[in-house]
Amino acid sequence: MAKILLAEDEALTALALQELLADYGHQVEIVSTGAKVLAAVAADPPEVILMDIGLAGPMNGLEAARQVRASNPIPIVFMTGYADKKYMDEAALLSKVYVTKPMGIEDVVKAIADVLSLPVPPA
Repeated sequence: MAKILLAEDEALTALALQELLADYGHQVEIVSTGAKVLAAVAADPPEVILMDIGLAGPMNGLEAARQVRASNPIPIVFMTGYADKKYMDEAALLSKVYVTKPMGIEDVVKAIADVLSLPVPPA
């Protein structure tokens, strides 16, 4: 289905999502920092980025998304546990699609399908 870059700094969450998304036929590369997002996009651009707002290191997911968007129109789906209006307003400027944590795999799969204009696969 899709080549996905998963930007998530919680290793267990990232590995679980990678495995679940692979069950839907997606190929998933995991990175944990904003700098690694930028390097992965430059090396081999994905079809979509699943971006946690809170990443390890000095660059959060919003800043990484801004830098990606400055040179590449890759769709971004934000994943966040933040309910803060400031973060949500910033995220809305970069992407119209986000899922809130805790999230179900169906929510993530639907968000990916939405940004790539694909049919939602059956669960």
